[in-house]
Amino acid sequence: MLEEEDFCFLLALFHKILPHVDMLFNQLQKRNIDSVYITGVIQTFTNSMQKIRDSIPSLNEEYSASVQQHSTKRRRKFGQGERQQLASEVCGTILSHAKERFSFTKHLISATLLHGDLFVQHTAQFPDAALETTVEAYPMLNKAKLRTELSLIYENDEFKACSGALTLFQFFMENNLQGTFTETVSLLKILITTPMTTAESERCFSTLKRIKTFLRNTMTQDRLNALAMLSMEKKLVRNIPDFNKRVIELFATQKDRRAKFQYK
Repeated sequence: MLEEEDFCFLLALFHKILPHVDMLFNQLQKRNIDSVYITGVIQTFTNSMQKIRDSIPSLNEEYSASVQQHSTKRRRKFGQGERQQLASEVCGTILSHAKERFSFTKHLISATLLHGDLFVQHTAQFPDAALETTVEAYPMLNKAKLRTELSLIYENDEFKACSGALTLFQFFMENNLQGTFTETVSLLKILITTPMTTAESERCFSTLKRIKTFLRNTMTQDRLNALAMLSMEKKLVRNIPDFNKRVIELFATQKDRRAKFQYK
């Protein structure tokens, strides 16, 4: 397969494409972004993809010429025209998906309102532009009340310790503040359930990392499986009020015990 001409051509094509994908990903990882910045980086990405698409004929000719210089014959499934059409379709698919994926980016701006590491900056200068974009994206929010709530959050040191949307949401729930900060909680519910393109990884990857670590372990005992499940879902376990009692009762009722744990 590695010697096939079609495979090598597509490898050369994606060698041109993937650096631009990585660049776009890294640019959208920044926390302090605005709509102008997002529009600019997406436009740069689509322009780069279009240039690659336009350069496919010359890429095809260059690759065909370099292949002819080698004496070793390589297997080929597609003709030169078919290969060029396939490469064009690849670029077209990437362009269409990029435009569709980033047709709505206002949630990325909304997320900057609740980044803990930006609270000091927001205290000095309130992010009115981001608030305006947020209310425009989610008209069900009360702009005046949300602004008041955010101003209080930015000035409170306890909130500054929260690293992201999920941490802040959990802080509100644990301290029964959802009735006081109603608009902020509503916005947080939207943000933590919306697919993000920002660096806020703590929302979902901590459990995923634990699962990957568990899967790397070659042991398959039932006991290890149970302990791993308890570790991954410890928050769920803590919400079961009689969990310890139920575990003890289950342990005591199991058969073939040397000691007797139940007395009638």
